Amino acid sequence: MERVEIRATKMIPELRKKSNKIRFNGLESKQLRKEKAERFHKVGSWAAGGACSNSDRVKGGLVPDLKQLYSDFQRRQLVVTSNNLWPYFQIKTLQNGTVTPISGIDHSVLNILSEKLNFTYRLVRPPDGKWGGPQPDNTVSGLVGQVARHEAHAAMCALTITHIRETVVDFTMPYFLESLTLVSPAPKEKNRSFAILSPFTFEAWLCIIVMTLLAGPLLYLVSRLLVVRAGEEDGTQYSLQSLSFNMYRSLMFQDNLITSHRWSLRFIFIVWYLFSLYIHALYSGTLTAALAIKAYEEPIDSLYDLAQAHQDGFTISTVRDSSYVTPFKVAKSGIYREVWNLFNHKEPDKSFLSNSEIGIMTILKRRNVFITSLLNSKVRATTLGRENFHIARQTFLPHGNGIACNSGSPIKDTFNRILMRLTEIGLVVKWERDEMNKITQYISPRKGKGPTAITLQHLQAAFFIMVLGFAISAFVLLTEIVVLVLMQTTQ
Repeated sequence: MERVEIRATKMIPELRKKSNKIRFNGLESKQLRKEKAERFHKVGSWAAGGACSNSDRVKGGLVPDLKQLYSDFQRRQLVVTSNNLWPYFQIKTLQNGTVTPISGIDHSVLNILSEKLNFTYRLVRPPDGKWGGPQPDNTVSGLVGQVARHEAHAAMCALTITHIRETVVDFTMPYFLESLTLVSPAPKEKNRSFAILSPFTFEAWLCIIVMTLLAGPLLYLVSRLLVVRAGEEDGTQYSLQSLSFNMYRSLMFQDNLITSHRWSLRFIFIVWYLFSLYIHALYSGTLTAALAIKAYEEPIDSLYDLAQAHQDGFTISTVRDSSYVTPFKVAKSGIYREVWNLFNHKEPDKSFLSNSEIGIMTILKRRNVFITSLLNSKVRATTLGRENFHIARQTFLPHGNGIACNSGSPIKDTFNRILMRLTEIGLVVKWERDEMNKITQYISPRKGKGPTAITLQHLQAAFFIMVLGFAISAFVLLTEIVVLVLMQTTQ
């Protein structure tokens, strides 16, 4: 067998050349340029058949071990792109254009990566200020676009991992998990003008009124039957008007003015007294609770509440060109598609805002429901006054935040090893808690939520009914006077 000699080379930076020729399968390569040849050196040679000396045997693999190679970046500088979004990554742009980091969860993660892998970093910002992703015109916007175009080595700032973004960049494992929620204005306190009617529903009030109107005629009918059929007189005969008014007095817990020695009538009184006692106990207890404890409008707590909120004049909004929009936009049916139709597509600037801070601020200016991440909503709402906002009880669309790297970049696997350790020991959760502790100064002391004193506002309905009764009485009085004057004139 003919012996064929192959000389192997290995790519190592900053090493002087050993030879400017490479022999492969007996063929010599063309003369390499000097600046490129300096990156190669001979690591050994071997033959397809026959023996070769141990001194010429290749020690190690022909391909460098990336895990070992990228375990130390040797103070290499990486370009990292980010947006200003505290508590994830708070940055500041100086007058000369330099972007400096301040604090944040992602800032802490980046510092640990820099320390463990021995690299420095330089921050940049996307010109459009977006988180971005592939666009219909085949461009890539925002943070993702800078990484896809190799303008930056990595991007991180609450960057959600999505399958659409993964078509142009590679993501590390998720190191921070959260969900989306709805932020809306705090529910307003209900009007107390007619709180006096709140203990019972309309149907209950209707039944009580009907029973009160029928009680007097029923008692009168029984008393007349005793006289007509049985021929028995029951002392003083009461008129229908007297009996009806007496039953109303009993319902209001006033003294009973009617007596009877007939048990048939007494049983009617007993049943009516028990009915009045039960109604009075329910009404007084429920009314006290309704007046003393504040009642609020129904809050917006889920995606299913958005349809009614839209009918009530609320605008549904979120951050444009973000991962928050994608699930609604691509949905073909279901609740996500219904919510997508609720966005203001005629005036998109009202529904698709530039960033989360503007979205939360908009809630204070107009009736707006903003879709954002749970942590971001808590921070923004607390900073601007937690009492002014309502954060929905239900969350949806859980997702993970990762670091976007250049497609095929070997630093992704290296980052993954460090990120796995950070999440396992709970450091990311600790950094989240540390950032939240910074806003304790904005949290106002909680006021007692127990019963409050009854004020004139609570008694509006009572005074309204009294004034209405006086007005009706005055009208009836004037009517009677007019009738009497007309009768006297006729006579």
